[in-house]
Amino acid sequence: MDIQHLTPKEKDLFIKTLAECYRRLTAAKIEAKELTTEGFQLMFRSVYKDIHHTYKV
Repeated sequence: MDIQHLTPKEKDLFIKTLAECYRRLTAAKIEAKELTTEGFQLMFRSVYKDIHHTYKV
């Protein structure tokens, strides 16, 4: 993903999603490097859907 091509709202959503992903990893005492790329992508998509639904962006 090229963040430079995102709108300000999309950038905000992206940052919120990443922050929530890392908050969940910290709560589970897991480091991002312990996940496969596919595992992180799955978590990111799930969090994105939750946040997108919550904020109705």
